Amino acid sequence: SFLAECATMRSVAVFLALVAGANAECPNACSGNGVCSAYDMCTCYRNFQGADCSERTCPFGIAHVDSPKGDLDMSADSLTTGTVISGSAVYPFGTEELFPSMMDSDKNVLDNTAHYYMECSNKGLCDRKEGQCECFDGYDGSACQRASCPEGCSGHGTCEHIETLAGDVGYSLWDTGMTMGCKCDPGYSGADCSGKDCKYGVDPLYIDDDATARISEQYYTISGGSGSTFPADAVAGTYAIKFYDVFGEDYVTEPITLSTVDTTAGGCDSIVSALEGLPNTVIPAGSVYCSQSQSATASESSGQKYSLTFTGNPGYLKPLTIDTYLDGYRETVAPVTAGSTVATTVVSFNEGISGEFVDYFASKCTGVVASISSDSIGASDASAVTGDGLYSYEMNSGYYLGSLTADESALLKKCLGDSDGNDSYGNNVEVYDWDYGSYKIGGQVPVSGTAATYSYNLETPSSHPHAIKLVSATAADDYVGGLYYLTWYQSTLDRFVLINAPVKDTSATSSYYVYTTDGVVERVIVDIAGKGQITKGYAVTTQPPVTAWFEQYSNVMYTSYDVACETADSAVEPCLDQGDMLFVVNTRNLLASQNVSYAGNSVALIDTSAKDSGDLYTISKIYKEDPTATTFIATGHEDRFRIVLDKNIPFAGTVTTTSSATGSGSFGMKSDNANVGVVGLFKFTPATTGNYEFVSQCSGRGSCVDGVCECFKGFTMDDCGTQSAYAV
Repeated sequence: SFLAECATMRSVAVFLALVAGANAECPNACSGNGVCSAYDMCTCYRNFQGADCSERTCPFGIAHVDSPKGDLDMSADSLTTGTVISGSAVYPFGTEELFPSMMDSDKNVLDNTAHYYMECSNKGLCDRKEGQCECFDGYDGSACQRASCPEGCSGHGTCEHIETLAGDVGYSLWDTGMTMGCKCDPGYSGADCSGKDCKYGVDPLYIDDDATARISEQYYTISGGSGSTFPADAVAGTYAIKFYDVFGEDYVTEPITLSTVDTTAGGCDSIVSALEGLPNTVIPAGSVYCSQSQSATASESSGQKYSLTFTGNPGYLKPLTIDTYLDGYRETVAPVTAGSTVATTVVSFNEGISGEFVDYFASKCTGVVASISSDSIGASDASAVTGDGLYSYEMNSGYYLGSLTADESALLKKCLGDSDGNDSYGNNVEVYDWDYGSYKIGGQVPVSGTAATYSYNLETPSSHPHAIKLVSATAADDYVGGLYYLTWYQSTLDRFVLINAPVKDTSATSSYYVYTTDGVVERVIVDIAGKGQITKGYAVTTQPPVTAWFEQYSNVMYTSYDVACETADSAVEPCLDQGDMLFVVNTRNLLASQNVSYAGNSVALIDTSAKDSGDLYTISKIYKEDPTATTFIATGHEDRFRIVLDKNIPFAGTVTTTSSATGSGSFGMKSDNANVGVVGLFKFTPATTGNYEFVSQCSGRGSCVDGVCECFKGFTMDDCGTQSAYAV
């Protein structure tokens, strides 16, 4: 019947509907990028997301900046602690509403973490269709993980990671491999290397009076082996000089002839010609002054020593490099004697004068003209309580400022002023408002024969000696330069003792102007006592100075204690870091004990084989290494704690202490059985006042425009370094 047929059709329709429901599909069949799972939901393959898996997930990277994720679990309460929404397409291992507590590779939870992994590193938008990050301006990489270099460094530099730009600092923060910056080619500057630098010159107003400019004066010696004598050490051949300009660009000369037998071969004429023939007139004609010396005694080395002063290249210059391998692996300077096995030895160094940009000793002590006097101090003075016995043998070169009248001495005290950076009432002394740079201690022997009675006239340098610059009062030109000295006051004898010995003429007829600094000199110590500096009344074992060991003509020092600010104990005062300036002086140093009044003490004398003044060195690198095979043996020395300087030290610091004590408070705070050097270290911290930037682009008397100096009125030449009434 009709009703029966209708009922049958309804039954079929219901059945078909049930069958259709049982075979329902996921949206778009998961776009082929996932699996249709329970409840008709897509489980997307890796790196796909969305209800139908049609959207791509973009690469993740460490976030440049963090951003909150919000209330992911919709708890409508405070942010949930712990992992939420585990198993999502974007966060398959879950994520957190709070900034996560990151873990290192050993699963240790790290405190105070940030910069969590985020899509496009939080510096771009994800193109869900292509799965590629569209980075914001200034960022690039597949995950926008790099902060790109501006303007591609303008074609005048390379784009480098921040850890590369940091050099020897050892940068390892969160943005390692992410933050980028331009390393500009020499002669270019700016964040994008678009600025072309101008020529450097000496400010003509700086040298218009008694001041003389410290211009780079470099030395090198070529000989036939250490310890050899003529004729066995005679060498001949050709070599080249690598010269670095003020921008750091290097230039190599044509081959230069050398013969330590025939002094007419090569010599200063050939050297000057080769240097002034470098490209781009990098060394102006007539600006190099060369001198040559060689021993005339047959029983001594025939090595030739050269001194080069670059008056046309002011500012700091990297040390010269002498290349004696012009044919690759074959040395082109060889022994003259057939069959000789001597090795060619080349050393380069300074003797007290290096090129500078800033004069930290720009204040002339008007009215004071000094000479340098000497006072031989021997071992026989150790038991004296007058005269030379009043000196501490440590930090005393045997020279002092002489020819000072009472008025000049008073003026100098006023000029020197504060030495420790604390000029408060009660710290400085006398009407001159100054520091001695020294303090009185107990004498080495009893005065009256009673063990408890000592001479308290014995004086020794404090943590803060004074630093001065002596400039010849009869300088022949503007480029004689001044030499740095550390000095302290011996009050009983009214003497300004020079810690480091002079390198130039010290005859009684030589006179010098005295220039002072507002900067602070501080000896590096391990201040166990916590007083901040060497303090009278405290045992040396609670404030031992840090000492160093180094070879002559080397720029690597090995300190007795770890002094790097990054790793040193908090008792180190002051700690040292890359870029810090140091005085490393050639002077007498204690051997048996750092207690000056120790009765059995002895001193290491000045290294007379190579004189040196108190040149300022800059720390290029400071780091720590594991012990070597010779660290703790009798013939070795402490070599774990290392400082690399910007230039070679011209004297030897290879003497080690005779002290056998070890542990806390021992000589130089040495540990274990390691031998340590005895040379003291002094950090120099410039002040913000009393300085003069006398070398700069356009000599500070013009504006640099696209690499060309536009001189101010009254100044002329390509570096604006000449003052002229006609330059208007």
